[in-house]
Amino acid sequence: AYGKKILKDVSLKTQSGPVLYTNLLGWPSMLLFAVCGNEFNDLSSRMQQDPQFPTNNTIFFMVLGCIIGTAIGYSSWWCRDKVSATSFTLIGVMNKCLTVFLNLIIWDQHANAFGIA
Repeated sequence: AYGKKILKDVSLKTQSGPVLYTNLLGWPSMLLFAVCGNEFNDLSSRMQQDPQFPTNNTIFFMVLGCIIGTAIGYSSWWCRDKVSATSFTLIGVMNKCLTVFLNLIIWDQHANAFGIA
């Protein structure tokens, strides 16, 4: 419901508008959690311990994660525009169920039955 309200009340002329808007809304809380979790000091000490950090693999997976995260943002806003809020919620729940099911099949280290329920 909030997504539809943003699309109606805020003048966002392109598909990129809602994605950028919601990503910018997430920045303050992300920075707060990073400061509270001591992430900047951990990164600094890691870089001092290993002069070759970050490696090419680290950079590759970081960039890949950014691309996938951006694609998820675009696909979510596209889906919100095409279906009702109820259908969007149902799609999200089914996605989570599929993810948990695949986790159970592929990996042997996962949550116990109480954690999954």
